Amino acid sequence: MKIQSLIRENDRLVPVEVELSFVPGLPQIQFLGLPDQVIKESIHRIKSAIRSQGYEFPKAQQVLVNLRPSHLKKSSRGLELAVALGLLWESEQIPKPTEDSVLVYGELSLNGEVFEPEDLVEDFEASKDLVWTGRSANSQASFPRVTLQELRDSPSPDFVPAVLKQYELQRPSFGLDLEFPERQAEVLRLTALGEHSLLLAGPSGSGKSTFAKSLLSLLHEPSPSDMAEILRNNKEFSNEKLNWRPLVLPHHSISPLGLIGGGVPLCRGEVSRAHKGVLVLDELLEFHPRAQEALREPMEESRIRLRRGRFVEEHPTETLVVATTNLCPCGDWVPQSKVVCGRSLRKCQSYAERLSGPLVDRFQVIFFTQKRETGKSVSGMEILKDLESARAFRRSLALKDPRFLKASGRWTWEELIRDLPSFYMNELFPKELASRRRDLATLRVARSYADLELEEKLEPRHVEKALKITFVPFEALKRLGG
Repeated sequence: MKIQSLIRENDRLVPVEVELSFVPGLPQIQFLGLPDQVIKESIHRIKSAIRSQGYEFPKAQQVLVNLRPSHLKKSSRGLELAVALGLLWESEQIPKPTEDSVLVYGELSLNGEVFEPEDLVEDFEASKDLVWTGRSANSQASFPRVTLQELRDSPSPDFVPAVLKQYELQRPSFGLDLEFPERQAEVLRLTALGEHSLLLAGPSGSGKSTFAKSLLSLLHEPSPSDMAEILRNNKEFSNEKLNWRPLVLPHHSISPLGLIGGGVPLCRGEVSRAHKGVLVLDELLEFHPRAQEALREPMEESRIRLRRGRFVEEHPTETLVVATTNLCPCGDWVPQSKVVCGRSLRKCQSYAERLSGPLVDRFQVIFFTQKRETGKSVSGMEILKDLESARAFRRSLALKDPRFLKASGRWTWEELIRDLPSFYMNELFPKELASRRRDLATLRVARSYADLELEEKLEPRHVEKALKITFVPFEALKRLGG
């Protein structure tokens, strides 16, 4: 008889096939397929539970339990219920279920009580699978369940329907009560709406760190599926209950391993923990060069693949990366400005040379802050109100155009140029941009400008505005000291 159960793989539960067979021999259970010590210990609980419930363990027969796929190391808390029910069904001591295939996952006590493992609701991703399990304090799950109080209840179990899990969301308040200069407010709107990676460079004391942390409060509300991923990615790192997107601020002394993940056994890094949230790299030039360069792939591909020996894992990194930095040791030097300090120009240039060109190219928006901004100020609540209007506009467009289901910072080249005239792209679109990646960043930011103006079609004027914060600052970084 074959039964579906679950085993742990990294941070989630995945299906495994449990195949039972009786062969002549001593009355014992033999696991095949690389079981770990926890599974082997469950043999005694299964035997005790069966006998305590008034059933008989097969006499003069050995029970072979094959776990497939056989090449993976098996670790599970709930296989013992699958083996116990499979044994009783196969020996015809209780009637088999009418379903062709059932998924069983539960823990047994020595006297035959059945419990639902705590990780079932948290880590099992399913929508239609009917899961046989035990009693639990958790009454809500995204999949239907059949629950047993004891093994003897298996002929008439209780059915618990699926319930869409609800999350208590609370938008952070940091930054919403602050006033931002108009230039900064514009970049906050663009970055929060399009989720564009952002490099903030400027003098010390110009509000770069406050700017970066305020972005979390301006992001759109996470969906239930987003929250499920966020909680799964962060459950091993924080004792605090998350009720919004994560904000991760690694110290600049972090190693490349801590930033992107790795080690044996493999574990995720800070960039993966910030999935669906914000990763703030404060004082980027103080990070180790190898740690900086390790961010190239996850920023480009929105996922990272780690391999250590025969172990391979892939983690999503759909993360809004925001980096802040000074461009010289004195902290006051920015492009096209003259600063009097006690350090030589060469000293300032050598400090700025720590900034890798290919890494800078991964940032879609580059913005130079100033200590004293001119013009009017805009409150964080006003910025959020503008963003909510733009998001409502995007939701209405998403009903007929699936491109708008994702942030403009993740649109592809083909999706972006669909609205622009071919003549403009062939003849008028700037050909002198540094790379195709800069072209793509410019069009993505232009799409966010169109969203903020509630324009359905991307137009050339939006591209011209985007060039001022994608291409012009990028070129200015190449000519520091000019």
